[in-house]
Amino acid sequence: MVMEGTGTLQQLVPLEEQIVAGEPQISSRPSSPLITVAQPEKRMVPLPTTPRPALPTAEQIAQQQAVQAIYGGPVLEINRYVGIDLDYRELLRWDIPIGFTGDLHEISLKSNNDAKTRYRIFIGNQKQNVPEDRQTSTPLTLPWDRGIILGGTSCWVEVRSTDGTAITVDGTMTGTVR
Repeated sequence: MVMEGTGTLQQLVPLEEQIVAGEPQISSRPSSPLITVAQPEKRMVPLPTTPRPALPTAEQIAQQQAVQAIYGGPVLEINRYVGIDLDYRELLRWDIPIGFTGDLHEISLKSNNDAKTRYRIFIGNQKQNVPEDRQTSTPLTLPWDRGIILGGTSCWVEVRSTDGTAITVDGTMTGTVR
């Protein structure tokens, strides 16, 4: 409601421009090219609930454990190293638990600067013969077939920069433990 200088009250219609005593009450706006979208109906009734599935029986658990003992459980190690270290730094590590064996499937490595990156790879605590004095090109994918590793040992990859240049190295290691 707006009072005019005469003291009479006058009701304004919402969203309509009206001039009272020579002054616009709602500023003029150009019409919008956007269309008005209708709001969807609001749901007033909650969604129906579904009952939880029953817990597995002891027989089902034993069967799953037997399958896992035969085929094993998956292992995936992923990491990124960013640095300038001249000494080797660990990029990936997989420790095989005592009482189990590990099946190494693949090691994949990728560096942003192949000329300045060097690798050392250890499988089952044994250093592999990756040349440390030569450049390798990445992405480097190293598959291991039938590579069974004893429990209580580890597989790991180390990286370093040759001269302190910043490097970024991504690595993945896949396998199965059983």
